[in-house]
Amino acid sequence: MNELQISTRVRRLFHYLSDFEKGVIRVPAFQRDFEWDNAKKIKLFESIKNGYPIGSILFWRPDFSKFDDFRNFETNVMGSYYLQERAIDYFYILDGYQRLSTLFGSLINPNKTNLKRNDKVWEEKFNLIYDIQLDKIKAINKIKYDIHEIPLFEFVDGDGYYDLQEQLFNLNYSKDTVELFIKRYRTFGRALSTYDMPAVEMYGGSIEEAIEIFTRLNSEGAKITDDWKLSALSFNKEENFRLGTEIDELIERLNIYNFKKIQRKIIFQCLTNSFGNLFFDQSSQGDISKLKKLVDNPNFIPITRNTLKSIVITVRFLFQELSVLDSKFLPYNNQLIFITDFFNKLEKPSQKQLDRLKHWFWITTYSNYFTIYNLSKQRKAYEEFQKFIVNENHNPIYYDKPNITFETVEFPSKIEMGSVRSKALGLFMLQYQFVNLFLDINRVSGYKKYYLFNDVEDINVSENTVLVIDDGRYSINKQNKDLSEWLSSEVDYSYFFITYEMKELFKEKQSKSDVLLKRKELIIAKEREFVENLSIKYLFY
Repeated sequence: MNELQISTRVRRLFHYLSDFEKGVIRVPAFQRDFEWDNAKKIKLFESIKNGYPIGSILFWRPDFSKFDDFRNFETNVMGSYYLQERAIDYFYILDGYQRLSTLFGSLINPNKTNLKRNDKVWEEKFNLIYDIQLDKIKAINKIKYDIHEIPLFEFVDGDGYYDLQEQLFNLNYSKDTVELFIKRYRTFGRALSTYDMPAVEMYGGSIEEAIEIFTRLNSEGAKITDDWKLSALSFNKEENFRLGTEIDELIERLNIYNFKKIQRKIIFQCLTNSFGNLFFDQSSQGDISKLKKLVDNPNFIPITRNTLKSIVITVRFLFQELSVLDSKFLPYNNQLIFITDFFNKLEKPSQKQLDRLKHWFWITTYSNYFTIYNLSKQRKAYEEFQKFIVNENHNPIYYDKPNITFETVEFPSKIEMGSVRSKALGLFMLQYQFVNLFLDINRVSGYKKYYLFNDVEDINVSENTVLVIDDGRYSINKQNKDLSEWLSSEVDYSYFFITYEMKELFKEKQSKSDVLLKRKELIIAKEREFVENLSIKYLFY
């Protein structure tokens, strides 16, 4: 079978369950991991209960003759069950994996199937019941059910209500209650047994074609990500390499630096950039043929793994050296990509290079470096950075107009994560706290946002905001987030832009606005000094 063929059909839900037990439905190793939470799983069954459509499933049966060992291309677990072996004539799930995992994991009866089950995974993720007393589907964490809690897998056979009815009468439930419970049991069982699901089935073709079809026909409209495509193309069982899993593990490692919410798109750009496919060249992103060329590189796996390690080093550097204590504080995604490239190519950078790299970070942050240049100039900026990587004496900053000085945006009224200028001020305020101090990653968990006064008209103004590195050095009332008591303390809080003069104003019961005005003037003066040392023009009005 050389050409890709597509057909559609509608079948009852129980037919899919039967195919799953026979091994007709299998999971390609490039498939994304199961990630649905209980709310999504419950919503799926509520839709079935009410007869609502849940979308079609996309299956693919490859041309097996084109592959030496297609078993190297799949995983053997789904919905906590280990799949039945089958030599040929089976389908891979391309779209609908989260839905089918939920259905199979919850509806396969462990007492009647030949499939082995991972009980721990099942108890954690697929132990769903229908509470006929509350008329609700719920996820629970026990395996001994109350009489009115029916595990979903018991509804598939459809005749368990006879035993239930007898048990209810033996427990002295009223006739009306028994009739209501049995009616709900039978109605839900009928909804499952008569539920129709459409499927799109693809036959033949290559992995590349399957991914392309998935991209175009994704039934739920959720955009297939570029890292998923790359994972699909690069899976290697012999090397124990599955890119999706490696990225998941990377994100978990980044959690200690509060970078767990980093976008997978940025990681993908770091990876493709390490192969010379420059991240700002949008034409190369997501193209199957170009991604296939990437995977065909004989060093794809070692280069990829090294880049993932470099991302960890980069995030640690941002956290420890530049006070980026949370991914939302990163001014530009491009900064992470550039710095990852730096550590990818320099295993042991000199201290001079690291110092210049920090200098580069602050200049690019305060000058709006990545927004003032068009695409061609961004290329030149990247080229200058590359020259710096191989020559520590080269200036990594690109100036398209050497005689014109970079300048900042005016002083931000508030510290908000949607503004690069606000992030710059926030990072400066955090950086100011550990000048001449060592930021111990084992003690610092991030930062906390407080207010000098929590009863002023606008508590979110920059001069009223106090960002505190969360390392346990300060005992703070975390309920009201008010730090006005610091103004009455003999403790030195100068690293938070709180001076003796401000304390005196507060003791003399001067207005809070006077204290905040003094603090704003001090923050501006210190930040101006810092920025001008970067040779950037400081604007504050």
